[in-house]
Amino acid sequence: MPRFAANLSMLWPELDVYDRFQAAADAGFKRVEILFVHVLDQQRIAKMVSDLGLELVLFDPSPGDWEAGERGLACIPSRKEEFRKTVRDALETAHLFGTRRLNALVGIKPPEVDDLLARQTVVDNLSEMAAPAQDAGIMLLVENINTTDMPGYFASTVERAAEIVKAVDRPNVRLQLDQYHVGMMGGDAREMMRRYRDLVEHVQIADVPGRHEPGTGQQPIPAFLDDLDALGYDGAVGLEYRPRGTTDDALAWLPRERRG
Repeated sequence: MPRFAANLSMLWPELDVYDRFQAAADAGFKRVEILFVHVLDQQRIAKMVSDLGLELVLFDPSPGDWEAGERGLACIPSRKEEFRKTVRDALETAHLFGTRRLNALVGIKPPEVDDLLARQTVVDNLSEMAAPAQDAGIMLLVENINTTDMPGYFASTVERAAEIVKAVDRPNVRLQLDQYHVGMMGGDAREMMRRYRDLVEHVQIADVPGRHEPGTGQQPIPAFLDDLDALGYDGAVGLEYRPRGTTDDALAWLPRERRG
């Protein structure tokens, strides 16, 4: 079975974010992921990860002003230097944590920017940052995010995210395939995984609708996980879902012996 990572931005929502690291370790996880660490005490996180024997497999560089509705900067021509600074900062933080994957959010295309320019801007940005990331031993990932949860998000489908990755054509720029977002766009995550297996570096799951734990919606998540095995996927699977009840209940589908 795949190796699972507890998403600390969504699981244990009743706890302070720092306490979620301990909760994940107590629940039997060896791997965790989180969205944004630039607003947190990074030294404190580094110590907890080390003390608890956790691997922080993934986090996101700063997406810009999240409270103002920004969801990444990579596709915005006027924000190139700011995007590149967020990645440079994240590379330093990743070194502190021992993290090897960064999810570089593509962002929402401004209405005055056409698709071709937005795509070229993303490709230019990732191409520019691929070399320093590779020197640091870090993968830059492009994730598909649905347009219901994030209206206007530029890489809304796996096809577009994969097209960007192929255009950059660097060994450390890869695809983050989120099964939930595929489902929300009416797609078939199993087909997408088969089609783009060679590009996929990280996977995340949640059921549709609701973005809750597997078994609460209509997605064939057990079959999707079986496909990962059959395809030889050996990366992590992030549990990026909102518990419908308690987190303990939301993890009941995954036996403790399979969490480590």
